[in-house]
Amino acid sequence: CFLFTAELFIRLLAFKDPRQVVRDLWCMFDLFLVMFIVAESWVLWLVILASRLKLTDNNVRALGVLRMIRLVRILRLMKVFRFVPELFVIIRGIGIAVRAISLVFVLLGILLYVGAIAFRVLLEATSLGKLRFKTVTQAMGKLLVDCAL
Repeated sequence: CFLFTAELFIRLLAFKDPRQVVRDLWCMFDLFLVMFIVAESWVLWLVILASRLKLTDNNVRALGVLRMIRLVRILRLMKVFRFVPELFVIIRGIGIAVRAISLVFVLLGILLYVGAIAFRVLLEATSLGKLRFKTVTQAMGKLLVDCAL
């Protein structure tokens, strides 16, 4: 928290005209993040201590949701893409690969579903069918675990 605040303070001092800060979107983004981090780390806990609030499970969960907003700091990496465009090409390639792999998983799921229905219907009257293929869901599980893995 202190390092982010110090970094932002140094960046603000680097501007000749303080009004230029408003025009720099990355600086405003960092300012928003630092203000949120300071509010969540220092101000919120001081308010809780000063008002003597009791922390229950629900209150702590609400604070956990606020902490998830810290993940917005990852967006600071977008600045790197300006200087190293090759990273953006790699990220786009990963996105294309994820689409292809997800399509393969969908097709395998459909194949597993059809196979489970076939085993369920064909082995309905046998002891093996009664033992391992009572329902389609159980048949899908057995086919996935016992056959595929």
